[in-house]
Amino acid sequence: MKKLFIFLLIVAAAVCFWFVFGLWIGLYSVYSYPPSTEHPDGATLIVSRDEWEPMFNSPEYKAPERKEPTNQGNITFGKPNLPKRPISIRTIVEFPYIEWAYNKSLEVEPPEE
Repeated sequence: MKKLFIFLLIVAAAVCFWFVFGLWIGLYSVYSYPPSTEHPDGATLIVSRDEWEPMFNSPEYKAPERKEPTNQGNITFGKPNLPKRPISIRTIVEFPYIEWAYNKSLEVEPPEE
């Protein structure tokens, strides 16, 4: 019984480390729904991150203005802008509402250069 407990503790620590590492390198994002009619108790989700998505996100998040590069007739080999995938498809884990994560998503970011 003791060996099983130690094994489960090691697995839980490894999973926690993986999610923290994934948030740090940009694999995942924290998406918070505040309490509302759609989500009465609110929710905090760990989702796979799309391009240009912040680490902390919510429905009220205001993205900073980005300057689109002007081509002026030149050929570029950049990635095309893909449509964003819905949150329901990208959700990995759902937690109860965490107010700190929601408030973090409302902080204003400086504009991208």
